[in-house]
Amino acid sequence: MNRKIMAASLAVLSLSGGAFCVEASDMPVYTLEGVVVTASRVPEKKIDSNADVSVVTAKEIEEKHYDDVSEAIRHVPGVNIANHSGSGQVGTSNQIYINGSKNVVVLVDGMRRNTNGNSLCTADIGDMVNMDSIDHIEVLKGSASTLYGSDAQGGVINIITKKAKNDGVRTTLRTSFGNESREKYSLHNEGREENVFWNVDAGKELQGKYKDGWGRRVINHLNAEHYNVKLGYDLGNDSDVVFNYEKYTSDYIRPNSGTNDTGRARGKKDNDSVSLQYKAKLNDRLTSQFSIYRNNTHINDNYTTSYPWDMKMRTTGISDQLTYTMDRQTITGGFDWYKDEIPYYKGTPDVEGTSITNTAFYLQDKVDLTDRWNVTPGIRVDHHSEFGTHTSPSLSVGYKQNEKTNYYINYKSFFVAPSLYNLYSSSNGNKDLDPEEGNTVEFGVNHRFTDSLDGTFNVFHTHAKNLIDFDYTTSRYRNLGKTNANGFSLSLNKEFSRHWNASLGYSYLHMQAKAGENINNNGALPESTLHVNVSYKADKFNASLDGRGVMNRYGSKGSPEMRNYANYWVWDMAANYHFTKNATLFARVNNIFDQFYTDVGTSFDPYGTWYSAPGRNFEIGMQFTF
Repeated sequence: MNRKIMAASLAVLSLSGGAFCVEASDMPVYTLEGVVVTASRVPEKKIDSNADVSVVTAKEIEEKHYDDVSEAIRHVPGVNIANHSGSGQVGTSNQIYINGSKNVVVLVDGMRRNTNGNSLCTADIGDMVNMDSIDHIEVLKGSASTLYGSDAQGGVINIITKKAKNDGVRTTLRTSFGNESREKYSLHNEGREENVFWNVDAGKELQGKYKDGWGRRVINHLNAEHYNVKLGYDLGNDSDVVFNYEKYTSDYIRPNSGTNDTGRARGKKDNDSVSLQYKAKLNDRLTSQFSIYRNNTHINDNYTTSYPWDMKMRTTGISDQLTYTMDRQTITGGFDWYKDEIPYYKGTPDVEGTSITNTAFYLQDKVDLTDRWNVTPGIRVDHHSEFGTHTSPSLSVGYKQNEKTNYYINYKSFFVAPSLYNLYSSSNGNKDLDPEEGNTVEFGVNHRFTDSLDGTFNVFHTHAKNLIDFDYTTSRYRNLGKTNANGFSLSLNKEFSRHWNASLGYSYLHMQAKAGENINNNGALPESTLHVNVSYKADKFNASLDGRGVMNRYGSKGSPEMRNYANYWVWDMAANYHFTKNATLFARVNNIFDQFYTDVGTSFDPYGTWYSAPGRNFEIGMQFTF
């Protein structure tokens, strides 16, 4: 298996040889010349950001027909998504890992979407299915504690929604069908009338049982609906005020405990989010962004049994950021306050009614010392209602060798407070837990080899103490001790012609605790992952092929049967034919070669408690825009 993976890797690496003149304006590729905002909270070219940032564009989302945000970021090097069952919408688990850490901050237009109380997921990105409203997704890999909170140990996912810039109205209708009794219907309307702009989304999705890579029928059912309204008013002078409301509901059925289990666990979800954001350009140098938001999450899993997991979680937040720009200096500062609470938690009275608040002030100052050298010191002070005041300093040094090459080295510290479930669950909680604390050091380079080839490289070391882990001997959460994570990632993007482009991404991760204990989430995270994409585009037709190669996932853990699945490839394909300007026929095939695998880290025998992923599945549909 390793030889096959190596051969495939070498074959893809050979694609990066040679350079051709290109016309890439209509290619779904985000080059180093693109502008990002997540790395520093201010717009800057990706090549100039002193960070490892990947971007998923709206064009990529449209042409590959991703179902949700978790699918859209799955092919980003350094990102791992762990799902139980057929999708992130069925069940409770959709854990996100970046650079080996599950401590990740998820934002929508810069506003926090993390949940506190569900022990299995950071945020409900599998339920974020209104993909037509997304302009792009920025994935910042590496600690981002100063700007986004000390629990951004692994990184930040910032989902940036669309804003109509020109007068007019555009409506998109889409419907598709596939095996597994899948049906999808969606409507997206966006427009602008003078100073008023808007996005409106509505959709419905149905799923049934699916087959895994061994041909076994897996219990699965989904009936989900979503709605979204974004309404804004342009105040002129790069200022606006925006109101946004989102709603997601679903009924689902999953296997109770593993793929082979014939027991049915029924569940319901009812999530909503509302926000108001005001952006103001106060003068030529000073800008402000004020946000207020509230997120509600309700999941009632396995509700037909005597032991349901029925909980409501709520986050309310207020933040304001000021950015002052001078000729060779940019100062960013602000405050961030949020309250996490669990209004209801059936069967766990110690958790119900609990809450925490966190108040933070941060300041970051990027100074261009010369035309090539820049330095960015930063500091964040968090006051947590349970764990007091913590200070998280950071320092970034950048060296721009020329217009094609930028080097950087970063030091960032973090602290991660235990969740409300970690602390107060009567069955699993531990009120004596300490926060995780530590720091990350990283070095990286962004480089344009030619006009048609660019790449990034990033290497990191994370040291943490008081890692919060589950102790299976006591069935309680505990502080494990000191841990270290080392890894690196690289990516290459190559445009061969106006028709062909390809990309390659590779990530390596090694995690170790004291006494040499491997704490790699019981085998959830592979040691190496290789991502491959080849895309073709003509006037009326485009297609893409994506491959994800997983290497040395389980190592010596688990049974011999598990070690047989330590290495595997999953290939997906999507295609679109535009038979008129406003009508598109599309199709996609996932897991083309019917690979048997799981997204969930478990060392149990695959014949037992194993949540296997869907085998080969397809979808075909139509899209109309007018």
